[in-house]
Amino acid sequence: MKIPELVASSTVAIDAYTGEAAATGRFAADYRAWALATPKYGQPTMRPDPPHPANWQDPRVGWGLILPEPPGLTAEQLAGAGDAPEPVQALVAARHGKVLRYRAGAKFADWTLRDYGGSGDLLTAASPLGSGPRELPKYLLIYAAPVDVPWHVQFALNPVRCAGRLDLVGDALANYVTALMGGWPDAGAAYSSPVVWAVNHGAGDITALMRDSVASPIFTALSADKEMTSATFVDGSSQIATMAALCDALAANRPALVVTSSHGMTGPLTDVDAMRGSLGLLVDQTHGAISPNDLLAHWQPDGAIWFAQACCSAGADSPSAYAGLFEPGTLLDETLTAITKVGAMTSPLPRALLGAAKPLRAFIGHVEPTFDWTLSFPPNRQLLTSDLITVIYTRLCSGQPVGMALSAYYPAIGSLLQGYVAARTNYNATIGAAAKQSLDMLVYSRVTSHDRASTVILGDPTAAIPLPESRSNPGQRVTSPLPPGE
Repeated sequence: MKIPELVASSTVAIDAYTGEAAATGRFAADYRAWALATPKYGQPTMRPDPPHPANWQDPRVGWGLILPEPPGLTAEQLAGAGDAPEPVQALVAARHGKVLRYRAGAKFADWTLRDYGGSGDLLTAASPLGSGPRELPKYLLIYAAPVDVPWHVQFALNPVRCAGRLDLVGDALANYVTALMGGWPDAGAAYSSPVVWAVNHGAGDITALMRDSVASPIFTALSADKEMTSATFVDGSSQIATMAALCDALAANRPALVVTSSHGMTGPLTDVDAMRGSLGLLVDQTHGAISPNDLLAHWQPDGAIWFAQACCSAGADSPSAYAGLFEPGTLLDETLTAITKVGAMTSPLPRALLGAAKPLRAFIGHVEPTFDWTLSFPPNRQLLTSDLITVIYTRLCSGQPVGMALSAYYPAIGSLLQGYVAARTNYNATIGAAAKQSLDMLVYSRVTSHDRASTVILGDPTAAIPLPESRSNPGQRVTSPLPPGE
């Protein structure tokens, strides 16, 4: 390229008119000082950059721990995690996490999170974001069984924070926390080979809808990714989706992402103890429940993340959110009644996977069931699962922390609850048969909003799938800016 020569005697014109003439002139005899001065274009201003929502180490974002509040401890003791198991204490110390205490029956609400270290109770929906006094961190790990910190706390936090739950003790807890703190060093889970497994019992069974609305669209997105060259679909529409087929796919692919859709085990209805031991286990195409022990005998999670579309895959609650909705004596009503008898609990499959020798990073599942008409809108059969595809592929597979990824699933709750309020207003203002439409919309809005809120994370919400190293192709993915070791 030819470089222009600056000649001092040359005339230079600019596009300015003084009112009398167009402005022209000549270069200064010595223009070196101007040429060598550092340009100031794009220099950073004094105002700080906004925090990256994935960076939980930034105190403006923050990570915190929610614990029960046992009797007999002082305020100073409750401000720390000294009553928690040693691995949890070590995690809080390493992360400089804020410790919050769940308190039932608070003065201004049914429950609150007390910040003993920051002197106050936090109103979760509107609390300022961060780790400072009277602030509520974006990422929150509940270390408690649902009988000690109820599910409804996690449901309420889901739309406004990134919440996860850990319900492990002993070696299982130590396995998980050690892996979490170390960032799953040398994990063998491969980004390139996700596994999708979908049971399909045919038309008329909800598994066909789950396969078509959840599993298949997610696999379509995964298989189109040029870095997921070994994506595998065990598709119950074209083969028998058995436990053996799932185990073989997991062992062969060692996936970083597992997606399953199936019924969740909720029986035997007359044996509460047996039901607790099998609650939410995935039911394969031969109607066999997949045993966590058998699964782990063939494969170790080793840093994978698992999404399970199945009844009670994450756990059960008591009383049921749907009590009184269905006709007494029907199998559906009897099933929900039996589930409530097991009490509030996390399910055995995620507990086994999260506490394995080479543990799972996180598990996404449901508390209680999902209904067919929350997957598709009954009047026109429009599928309502696009947000799940966004969560699982667009966000989770782009390296976002699982809590941040799943946050895309919750905004619809606000709109659904607004629909509930509007339908209730219309119902109260309508008389006779004309009120049925508003009543039906009341039911639909309430059920679908609860279905979304009760989709939960088990494990730490900061866990993220590690991405392949970025390559020269600018069209390929790049790693999200996450803190070191995550």
